[in-house]
Amino acid sequence: MQPKDFDYKGKEPSKTYALASIKEPDVYREVKSAVSRFESVLGIRQKSVRLADLPEGTLGVHFTSAGEGKSVGILLNRKLFNQKRRDIEAQTRKGYESGWSTRTHKPIAHTVTHELAHATWNQHLKSPAAREAGAKITKVYNAWLKDKKRKGYGKYAHTNVSEFFAETITKGIHGTKDKYTRALFGIVKKHKL
Repeated sequence: MQPKDFDYKGKEPSKTYALASIKEPDVYREVKSAVSRFESVLGIRQKSVRLADLPEGTLGVHFTSAGEGKSVGILLNRKLFNQKRRDIEAQTRKGYESGWSTRTHKPIAHTVTHELAHATWNQHLKSPAAREAGAKITKVYNAWLKDKKRKGYGKYAHTNVSEFFAETITKGIHGTKDKYTRALFGIVKKHKL
């Protein structure tokens, strides 16, 4: 079964947990480091990064406000992030080896950064900046789809433009940069997403 990734629209689950509730200190540090790295590379401060009991196979979710299409934050699967570091890394590496996930150098940070990227931009966000950036991101996505020489991307990035965006941002922060990562970083900064 491939990991699921989707937006919750509307009210966040009633029971969420602080990142400090992560049992393994090295996993907690890696998650906090991923949030910090995302913020420093893209200059974006996230409002809410918490843990929750999510459906089986769901690694994390991005929350948007009901009706407004504004980013609220992300939730990470509490069960996943309360495993030992080696177990989380092994699960992510399976995604790399199967060709599903885009390769990065930071398996634990991968999921965190992917969800933070969704909170930055996806097709459901309705702010003027998000709508303006959307056409440019879609243009980059369409060029990427036609590029037979691109390397390091998994099948998940093909799912839709939102997943392409999240996987490409993740690749640019924790993997090997290329013209697509640089293009998306430029769009994020120009439109102050």
